[in-house]
Amino acid sequence: MGKPTLEALTTRGSPSDTNTLVNLNLLRKFLGAVPFQYAITSAYRSPSYNQSIEGSSTSQHPNGLAVDIVPNGMTNRELATWFWIHQHSYPELDQVIWYSSSRHLHIGICPPGGSGCLGGAPRKDFYAANTEGLGYSRWSPSQAEIAAVQAKFPQGRPLPWGWILGGLSLAIALGTGGYIWYRRRQ
Repeated sequence: MGKPTLEALTTRGSPSDTNTLVNLNLLRKFLGAVPFQYAITSAYRSPSYNQSIEGSSTSQHPNGLAVDIVPNGMTNRELATWFWIHQHSYPELDQVIWYSSSRHLHIGICPPGGSGCLGGAPRKDFYAANTEGLGYSRWSPSQAEIAAVQAKFPQGRPLPWGWILGGLSLAIALGTGGYIWYRRRQ
């Protein structure tokens, strides 16, 4: 998918403090590691905008640590199930909420280097709700849902190219050094 632009994350206001901008860049990095297509419906919300839509007073949207997305080619419940399966690969995952009355999925993160996280660490909370703001209940997918999502969407979090290239460079360097050492001994 690639990282969304900062502009795509700030359609509901412009953050004015450095911490929120840092958080938004961490959110961009997180979203860049989601291997599916999606549309962003809401990310950063100015505190006044969040209040005007009666957003939660503990919402992570004003901190730049939450996003609402609509996945393409899968349901919001399938994407929530996919995150459930791969939550170990997303240590920054704080909260996932899917809604039965809409197609969007709420995702909150609490990454290293972020500020303003509730509780100071990722909570790994998964919820389901009928509509936003009403009746959240803890949720986990059934074994049948897990099997269906694993069969339909087997990919996990993509490896960062920096790790791959770094590992390849290290292997080449060790191989070259070993060869030079071997040739000198003869």
